[in-house]
Amino acid sequence: MEKRILAETIRLIRQKGFSFTMNDLAAALGTSKRTLYAHYSSKDQLAEAVVEQFIAEMKQMEKSIYEDETLDALEKVKQLLIGLPQEMELLNMGLLQELKKSHYDAWLTLDIFMKEEWSVVIDLLNECKEQKKIRNINIDLLVQMYIGSINQVYDPDYPLKHQYTTGEVLESIVDVLCNGITEK
Repeated sequence: MEKRILAETIRLIRQKGFSFTMNDLAAALGTSKRTLYAHYSSKDQLAEAVVEQFIAEMKQMEKSIYEDETLDALEKVKQLLIGLPQEMELLNMGLLQELKKSHYDAWLTLDIFMKEEWSVVIDLLNECKEQKKIRNINIDLLVQMYIGSINQVYDPDYPLKHQYTTGEVLESIVDVLCNGITEK
């Protein structure tokens, strides 16, 4: 039942943002609010469960890319930078602001994850440096530049949102960060 509740919650977030009510959720599931509260004691706890599910999915995707022996370290970095944020497509900047305002603890969990969970990417970038696949760059600065770039992509007012898919924009960001803007 918890998987059904989470799946329907995500659908409602896509449809209504975090303004959906527990009544909306119960009606969509064809169950009672009492049943919902038997699994989640509050809407805050439900929001935290949704965030935890996203984080778990991102970590699983990260693990599968990291363990893929057909990819070299640089390809792994590129796939991680392009792939992970797409799992977050549901949570654009408008929804993140709504999450922060309405369910602060869930937002804080996600914010900390997005800012601090870079160890795999950093390790791979250091491996790329050792293998001379990338120049001797400031990796922390690269991570901050990337985070700043994707924050723009998830902004609901992003000016290019109707011209390109999120995936195309992320691929372009990673291309510029990895290859620069000059012809070789």
